[in-house]
Amino acid sequence: MSKNGQKVTQIALFHGVDTPFEVCEVPVRDSTNTVLVRVNLSTICGSDLHTVSGRRGADVPCVLGHEAVGTVAAPTELRSAEGKPLREGDRIVWSLTTSCGACHYCVTKNLPQKCETMFKYGHAQCVGEDALSGGFASHIELKAGTAIYHIPDVIKDAEAAPINCALTTVINGLETIGTYPGETAIIHGAGTLGIYAACYLREQGYDIVAIVDKNTHRLQMAEQFGATHILNADITSAEDITTILKEITDGRGIDLAVEVSGAPSALPDMIKWLAIGGRCLTLGYVYPLENIPFNVHQLVTKCINLQGVHNYHPTVLKTALNFIENNRTRYPFAELIGKVYPLSEIGNAFAHAFRQDVIRIAIAPRAN
Repeated sequence: MSKNGQKVTQIALFHGVDTPFEVCEVPVRDSTNTVLVRVNLSTICGSDLHTVSGRRGADVPCVLGHEAVGTVAAPTELRSAEGKPLREGDRIVWSLTTSCGACHYCVTKNLPQKCETMFKYGHAQCVGEDALSGGFASHIELKAGTAIYHIPDVIKDAEAAPINCALTTVINGLETIGTYPGETAIIHGAGTLGIYAACYLREQGYDIVAIVDKNTHRLQMAEQFGATHILNADITSAEDITTILKEITDGRGIDLAVEVSGAPSALPDMIKWLAIGGRCLTLGYVYPLENIPFNVHQLVTKCINLQGVHNYHPTVLKTALNFIENNRTRYPFAELIGKVYPLSEIGNAFAHAFRQDVIRIAIAPRAN
């Protein structure tokens, strides 16, 4: 990590749509007011794919990647979210965003993920002190205001890497809208968020958790994570799904619908599938999208509660860690990562991720 006496590290710069990633070296600064982390493993999130494809904007050049785990690599005065010292060699996971703890959104609204001075890892332009701000790099530098948690020894890097976005977002959303044992649920989208939602709902006492997707591999994986009914939208129409859901709910419809696909058809279909008094949680529309028409008459007359949630309260990251630790023998969390690429092959890693033949693709900077 040194060159001509100067500490350096590697980053993968994203320069824009249809432009190859640039893997290059940048200097590492000495600071005890931040936490320098050696990245062990990063996973490619759906929002990273939206950025690279151009569906979502980005200030370039930037270092993408926000689902990551790593090891403290230098002395620091900062502490974990639980007040524990952060020592070199400690394995940690950190929140997607920083928060000040004092502004209107942090205090009055209890939405620290929308902090007025919020910094978001993997989404910032690579300039000045923000050079090491993404997970697709050998090192990342964490700022004050980041919620940092130690990873229990029993949890593998592959089990922990996706949780500081995918699992934590799901748990935060479900805690916000509420879960009740004995209810029925439908999940739209069998990617990482949908699979996490399936096992989380099962552990909350849901006996019926149906999931809809067009990807057979993802649906099969969802079964391993507790989905009780898998519905392939390529071969089963929305009307037929309505009939199936009525049959398994004694004609009432579904109590809880969870949208994690970002598909324009998801919201209109879920309003249709919900029972009177149902609740609809939407998490997947994280890129600019044209207005989606849906049956507002049904929304009103069925007394449906529609809730949108973005990112997560940083304390939920601890809940996600506990969930993985308590359920890692029940669900194959590490198998959500289909292949690991070295940083030097980040272009191939993204090409593979776009094929969607596995749940998550990972990048390990020091992989051979």
